[in-house]
Amino acid sequence: MKRMRKIAGILLAMVMVLGMGLTAFAADTLSHTITVKQNENDKAEHTYEAYQIFAGDLAENPEYRDSVTCTKEEHAHDDSCKTGDEVTCGKEEHTHTRECYGRYNAQYILSNIVWGSGVTDGEALLEELKTDAEGVFSGAFDSCTTAADVAKALSEFSNTSIGESGPLDFFASIVSKYLSATKFTATGTGDVAIDVTGSGYYLVKDAQKDTVTGEEAAYTRILLEVVGDSTMVVKSEVPSGEKDVFYQGADAYNHPEYVENYIPNENLDDANYAGIGDHATFRIKSKVPNYAGYDYYFFVMNDTMAEGLTFDGADSVTVTVGGKALTRGTLNAAGEAADNPLAEYYVYPNGDHSFRLAFTDIMQYTVGDEIIVTYSATVNEDAIIGVEGNENAWSLDYSQDPNFDYGGSKDEKHPGLPVEDEDIPLGKTPEQKTLTYLTELDITKYANAVLEENLLAGAEFTLTGTSYQVVLDTVEHYVVDENGAYYKLLDGSYTTDEPSDDQYTSIGQGDENTTKGYLKETIDNEDVYYIPADRTEYAGREVYMLVKGSAGLYADVETKYNPVTETTTRLVPSEVSIRLTTDAVTGRISFKGLGEGKYTLTETKTPAGFNTIEPIEFEIKFIPPVEVTEGNETCTWEITGWPTDENGNSAITNTNGIFAADIINVNGALLPSTGGIGTTIFYVTGSILVLAAVVLLVTRKRMSKEK
Repeated sequence: MKRMRKIAGILLAMVMVLGMGLTAFAADTLSHTITVKQNENDKAEHTYEAYQIFAGDLAENPEYRDSVTCTKEEHAHDDSCKTGDEVTCGKEEHTHTRECYGRYNAQYILSNIVWGSGVTDGEALLEELKTDAEGVFSGAFDSCTTAADVAKALSEFSNTSIGESGPLDFFASIVSKYLSATKFTATGTGDVAIDVTGSGYYLVKDAQKDTVTGEEAAYTRILLEVVGDSTMVVKSEVPSGEKDVFYQGADAYNHPEYVENYIPNENLDDANYAGIGDHATFRIKSKVPNYAGYDYYFFVMNDTMAEGLTFDGADSVTVTVGGKALTRGTLNAAGEAADNPLAEYYVYPNGDHSFRLAFTDIMQYTVGDEIIVTYSATVNEDAIIGVEGNENAWSLDYSQDPNFDYGGSKDEKHPGLPVEDEDIPLGKTPEQKTLTYLTELDITKYANAVLEENLLAGAEFTLTGTSYQVVLDTVEHYVVDENGAYYKLLDGSYTTDEPSDDQYTSIGQGDENTTKGYLKETIDNEDVYYIPADRTEYAGREVYMLVKGSAGLYADVETKYNPVTETTTRLVPSEVSIRLTTDAVTGRISFKGLGEGKYTLTETKTPAGFNTIEPIEFEIKFIPPVEVTEGNETCTWEITGWPTDENGNSAITNTNGIFAADIINVNGALLPSTGGIGTTIFYVTGSILVLAAVVLLVTRKRMSKEK
């Protein structure tokens, strides 16, 4: 709506009660403090200006009540607000309507009301209120002639719930056109205290937007408050989000029950491990922002990955708001939006390592509803290996000035994004980062001893083992929806074809040659179709054929359904099998991009003349950093089970998370080679054997003759 543009906001519901018989404070010269409480995510410095709109005598309302009686469902509260079915938070914590507090929610009563020092022309202001160009006030000011009349009319208004704008917002918008140079100013971050002189009804606004420093800021809509010492909560909001990566769990390789007992969508952390080719799955958690007073609200998520992570594309992205899966729009070859009026968000890739996710209209959702975004990336050959991780950084761009015309800044070819090269006031949240880590095993092969001249080429090793990765499953199922477009068939599938009943269609007049078809009789105003027993009845009558309908194929012809897409995560084994041959020059092989897991190193081809080593079974353990904030946090890699040397020391080193070991092949037991002394030994031994045989033969002959 056009009237929502450049709207002035109201902080709290106002009630002006004109009463008598109350003890009044001294008018006009009392000192008061208005404390403006910032949104906790707003880190910027703000300058606030307070203008006195009404002056008068201020008294406390003895029937003032500071607790709310509304239920949680009526407003956007968090769980801490609720005790049983009642919301028990104080009014400073949230924006409530007048009805939330019951009838007597005014803390102060202002009497003897006149225009305050902050108004330049009360008569012109009153005239514009009566004109009511936006049609908001429903004639509430038509009979007003004085400031007191206006204040009384205001007391009949109640402000709207969070996420909306009401009459008091529009009143503040009009008043802002008639402000004088008399104002009270304060600058600061966090809670800002404005000291004012004179009791009354004040308008407090954020100063010009160029006084807001830093990107983590939102410009405050114009606020209105009755003054004794008062506290107001800024309605402007700095959105935030929480980024995580799905983590396999500590020592998953030693806990096969993790797979069976893995709780979908819950095992999240700042860091995880992976192997090359594995998928890393990420989740963003945010909330629908407070868009009250905006004509359009940009809500754009930015994601940038390290070179070692390849975005799995828009098809890997799922988005839910308030538990409902949203519809993604499609892009043409030029990267522009295809015609899709049902699209609720778009994913705009920027190369292989970055993308933007833009909501087409975040204002169609309920303020405070949870937003969940999941997507994945594949670990590639360019991944950083060791104690340093592969970063994935996320941030959020958002509208921050409700007085700006964002609706005129939309990029029509890229729904949800602002046009480029324009001075559009957008805030940006700090980046949130996750890190994905990998390790490496380097083997150098030597012959007989670790010497440079003994490097051994041609040895083939195979590394096998099991690591784990978290994968994202996208499942589509159908739910009952009275506005749905699908029907369920008997075979369990769904169709958009509407069920049809059996139909009887006329095929013309029958004659003496007609032998089949249906005849129609009307009985009690109801058509009955039948096949006559006597075929002569066909002659001269209209004959019908039966066209079978599809209703019999449907499980239910009344119930309608719509498809819903949900995502869930699974922990699955990631089988490793890598076969490498030692380099001809360096004698080295490198098993790059390993994750935590159990492994076996087997020599599957040994150079001729050398003994094959026994398989080596070992475990690699990953210890993530305590938390990730800057993106330069390091992890710890440990290895166990590797053989020790002759002194009992580990025969493998760990340098910045990269493991290295030397493996020695020794010669096998060989027969002496031919030639030289070896030949002589065989010759001599052979002669001795021949002589022994001759002696034995002669002896046996002599013994035979004697016999």
